Formats: sequence, structure tokens, C-alpha cells
Amino acid sequence: MTAADQSLFNPTQLVLELEPATVEAAWKSQNTPNPSSRWQRYLNQITLNVFLPWLQIKEDATAKTEFNRSTQADIWEMVNGTAIKLKDAKLILIPSEAEDLSELRVAQEWIDILGWTADYYLAVQVNIDAGYVRIWGYTTHQKLKNNGNFNQSDRTYSLNDDRLITDINVLWVARELCPQ
Repeated sequence: MTAADQSLFNPTQLVLELEPATVEAAWKSQNTPNPSSRWQRYLNQITLNVFLPWLQIKEDATAKTEFNRSTQADIWEMVNGTAIKLKDAKLILIPSEAEDLSELRVAQEWIDILGWTADYYLAVQVNIDAGYVRIWGYTTHQKLKNNGNFNQSDRTYSLNDDRLITDINVLWVARELCPQ
């Protein structure tokens, strides 16, 4: 991705470059016969493979996935998202390849199952063709649960983009100033 490509993004959003080797390895690691769940697992794996190393280097060296590899793969068969534990918080990455960034949609399981809930939910756009992963906004569990729209038919909570915080740096500063 060139500097000109990056100028198309909101400068407060985190944009991480996708290396072809990362994309290829993520695809090869998916071995499910169901094409739909294979694609979901693929997007989640790419997001994890790009974001977690950045997070460990830039913000929290203790960051790690909440679930072991096998359990995570089973979760991706049913639910979109990846839980990451930090030293004093938990976040969920919610990847999508959608161009329409008007809302964040989070599976009910990540909001309502005790033990699966997180402090923060990050909206992630994955664009394999253009070679990037973009964190375009985030919100808290409380905001999703209390202000999100619950859709019974697809069992998701959604929050419009104007209700999300688009500057990922605010998350790190807020955690530093108010760890609770």
C-alpha cells in the first residue's frame, strides 16, 4: 500500500498492511468443508495475524488470544470475532469485508454470554484485494448492550458508525488514564 493509498483513510484510523504471505498462510490454514464458514475463519485469521503483532509491539506486550487455536477455530465456525486479552482488559475484533462502514454488527454471543463479553469491540474492515486491514472504530460493551439495536432474526447487536469512536488512540489513552 502506497502513501497515496493511505491518504484515502481517516488519519485517526489504524490501517495495517497485508503481506501476500500472511494472506496465503491464512487461507491455507482453513480446512473446513463449508465455504461460508471457511471464509469467515479466513477473515478472522487474517485480522488476528495482522493486528495481534501490532498490538503486542505498540500497546501491550502481554496481549494474546483468549482461546486456544482449536477452540478459536470452532468459534469461527459459528460466530464472527476474535477475543484478545490484554493485561487489564479484553477486546473483540469484528472483521468484515464490507465497503459500507455505516454500522458495527456484533454477534449476540459476544455481548450476552458471561465469559465471552469484552470491554471493547473493534470494527475491522479487511480488504484483501487492496492489501489492508483497517480498524475504523470501536465501542464498549456497555454502549453496545444499552444503545445498540438488537436484531432478533440474525442475533446481532448493531451500532451506527456515528456512535463509534473512530480514533483508536483514544482507546489506549483512556485505558492509561482510567484503567477501570
